[in-house]
Amino acid sequence: MKIATWNINGIRARRDSLLAWIDEKKPDIIVLEELKAQVETIPEEILSLNGYTKYWNGSTFKKGYSGVGFLLKEGSHSDCRFEIPDFDRENRTGAVHYTNLTVIGTYVPRGDGDAHYAVKLDYLSDLSTYIQGLLQEGRQVIHTGDINVAHTELDVHRSQNKPGAVGLRPEERAAIDRHLAVGLHDIMRERFPDKKDMFTWWPYWKGARERNLGWRIDCFYLSDELVDTAREVSIDLDEKSSDHAPVILELGYSIG
Repeated sequence: MKIATWNINGIRARRDSLLAWIDEKKPDIIVLEELKAQVETIPEEILSLNGYTKYWNGSTFKKGYSGVGFLLKEGSHSDCRFEIPDFDRENRTGAVHYTNLTVIGTYVPRGDGDAHYAVKLDYLSDLSTYIQGLLQEGRQVIHTGDINVAHTELDVHRSQNKPGAVGLRPEERAAIDRHLAVGLHDIMRERFPDKKDMFTWWPYWKGARERNLGWRIDCFYLSDELVDTAREVSIDLDEKSSDHAPVILELGYSIG
């Protein structure tokens, strides 16, 4: 099973790139963040893409803002149920429930400004509580998406590791600590515990991406049973149409 997460920073702007990338990579499950589109404005070529079932939490909170989506390859998965959890804020969350597995996609608030920073911390707390409930039910969980927190010093380039910057604050990092403590594993960091400069997002500063002055904020968090089935997790650095790179996880796990 191949699962991909990608903050595409506007599904309309990334229409051609997304379609070409899907055709090349052919993931079984694709989680998209920051659609910046209501469902009715998503390009028809994506809405009608053959071979995939689609679920959307479109930009109804604010036009051109936020939004997440799922594309599930037909024939590669059992029946499932799509949910927008009650704690969802600003069209940032979706969950696909299979028989024993839940895949959660999130676009965590960035948290600029005091009010939105409080929203971010509340969102992360509610998300952890939601996942803990699923684990207590005996479900396996894959949580993926744009987390908007560089969890450790290794997850941000030293040129941008500025005390007090949003995405690096102790409260945010502690929120991710609690998130993992409910029973999740940051599979990329566990596979590459000491690797530096392993980034998924780069600011639009001139030369930032070329010089790899980035952050690792796009993640896969797995519950215990899934960790040993992880075959490979990688960042697709060749796909440069968005300010985020896709992250791809391959699991030897059968949905059913």
